[in-house]
Formats: sequence, structure tokens, C-alpha cells
Amino acid sequence: EKNAKIISKNILRERLLKKLDTQDLVKIIERSKRKKNHKVHNATKTFQALRIFVNKEISELIYGLINSVKILKKNGVLAVVTFHSLEDKIVKYFFKTLSQHKSISRYEPELEQKKILFKMPLKKPIIPSNKELKENPHSRSAKLRYLIKKEDVFEINSDILKKFNHLLEIENLGYKL
Repeated sequence: EKNAKIISKNILRERLLKKLDTQDLVKIIERSKRKKNHKVHNATKTFQALRIFVNKEISELIYGLINSVKILKKNGVLAVVTFHSLEDKIVKYFFKTLSQHKSISRYEPELEQKKILFKMPLKKPIIPSNKELKENPHSRSAKLRYLIKKEDVFEINSDILKKFNHLLEIENLGYKL
């Protein structure tokens, strides 16, 4: 949310005056935003961010991905549907690290690459067709990515926790509140 600081300051200010309900939050968000979006309600991103934070959806996604590939058997398919860019970024990175060699500069000496245990048949996500969008407008942001396990290995090496540690730390702020 681009206006997160302004919105949070205004919420804190209003909260000192009275107990806030959902409609009060919507009004504060609308007053705080500079640009008005006519396609999507102004409060949508803020409420989505609050939901992601409260439900710890980022850590659930990351640990779910890690544990699911550990228990997946050979030729098993792991399919994930994402609904916003942050989820998709995490899934895309995780799938890419498991199914491709890291790119190395051609000027550096060759390094030993880990064995590729997964196959990602499609690099691009599968998105809803125009027909699907007409029948189900809520599917507009859905992206499906999948990979197939090539070997029966149940321990994986991934740096996903390190890569997205900043997001996990933000989620953990909830314990301090």
C-alpha cells in the first residue's frame, strides 16, 4: 500500500478519539488516499494487507511450500494458485530455485551445480481465459503455477526463508503488538 504511513497515522489519531469499526476504517482510508481508483475500492489493498498480516499468510505459504515438496512422491504434482503479486513472487521464486540451475557468470570458474529434482513444464503461470473471467470475475487475479517431482528425495535445499526473511519478520511484529 503506497499510502500506508499516512493511513496508519490517521488510524492512530482517530483511535485516540473513539473506538473504530470497519466503516470508520474505510472512511479514514478514503480520506488518506491521494488518488481515487475507480476500478477497485480504495480500501481493498489496506484490508488485504491487514488480512495477510493477521492470518500470517506469508509464513503459512512459505512453510506450506517447503513441507509439501518434502512429502511429495516421485512424479507428484505440486500446484499452487496465487491471488496477489506477493504470493506469486514467493511461489515463482521457490519453484524456480527447485527446477533450474542458478545462473552463473560465464567469466567465473564453473561451480558444481546441485541436482535438479523438479521439472517446471511452464515458466509462465496459467491465467483465466476470457470465458472464465466472464463467468467468474473474481478469478481475474488468479495465477496457477505447478511443478513435477522427478526424484524420490524428501529433503530439499532452498534459500526461500533467507530470501523472504524480511516478510517473516514483519509478520512476527504481531507478537509484539
